[in-house]
Amino acid sequence: MKVALITLTHGGLQLADKLKEYNPNIEVFTHKICLYEYVKLIELPLRDNIKGLMDEYDMLIFIMATGIVVRLIAPYIKHKSIDPGVIVIDEQGKYVISLLSGHLGGANEYTRELAEFLHVHPVITTASDVNNTMAVDIMAMKLNCYIDDFEDAKIVTSHIVNGDNIGIISNSNIDIDLPKQFITIDNHNVSQSIDKHNIKGLIVIDYNKIEADIPISYLYKRDITLGIGCRRGKTREEITKELVPLLKREDIHIKRISRISTVEVKKDEVGIIELARTLKVPMDIITIDRIKEIQHLFEGSKFVEKTIGVTCVSEPCGYISSNKGDCILDKVKANGITISLWKDRRKNNEY
Repeated sequence: MKVALITLTHGGLQLADKLKEYNPNIEVFTHKICLYEYVKLIELPLRDNIKGLMDEYDMLIFIMATGIVVRLIAPYIKHKSIDPGVIVIDEQGKYVISLLSGHLGGANEYTRELAEFLHVHPVITTASDVNNTMAVDIMAMKLNCYIDDFEDAKIVTSHIVNGDNIGIISNSNIDIDLPKQFITIDNHNVSQSIDKHNIKGLIVIDYNKIEADIPISYLYKRDITLGIGCRRGKTREEITKELVPLLKREDIHIKRISRISTVEVKKDEVGIIELARTLKVPMDIITIDRIKEIQHLFEGSKFVEKTIGVTCVSEPCGYISSNKGDCILDKVKANGITISLWKDRRKNNEY
């Protein structure tokens, strides 16, 4: 996590020194009047340089007045799913305030950590934290899930913070502790369970559609690696046309795809690039040498080897990118496109 600390006073820099004892990787910014040692220069007026910091860093810590910080960041706030965490601390280090992106941006957790280090009380105002329960976005983050609709998630979260019972329908293992108000129910008896437990909202994980007359928030675990190879010039639409029926056959929602993996000679293939961009997932580019090490494990083709230097693409790429994950779908070839699907074994879906 990249953390930037911004302060404009000598007192703030003294506190920054102390915080760097907790995290030596914090990058400290100030203006030239206070510049010294490891501190980086930030030009004034400050508001002209905040956007660059918000785009580059995962967490911003301001040692200054909360009102000033609100005015500085306001023009650049986009959405809770992409905004960095923002924390405000007073110059004396008495208050550590989680100001923005407390959940998905990690500001609440980092606020607690800094407050504990400074031996002060954290200031956290998000309702789910105050009421010692779990908002939908926090649950999604803990389970490494994609939130299908943030407005739906907001509605279900409002029922959570009001203390209502929430139904959980999941096609995947839930390996976290849930508050008592969360009740696991069977997807075959939804209406009966809703009435029995007086459920006011549903969180549905890895199912495509559930019929119910109460608010539903759909989450999808990002745990599927797509291994792919294709002839030159295949479009996103052509790839999608072959991919979607295969996902449907395996009962996998397309939003469960966590990454797209292909061979290095296909790294500039426009159709694959556009598919990754549409799904908002990274492309994992595998070298020829890495594929050669394991290509013997999979059915290959002399024609493919003559063309690009390896006997196969989609399966070894998927196997490598998923950290030797389980193959869900052996390679399927159609219309110059080869696809395989793999269950990701990477912790928290990270590289």
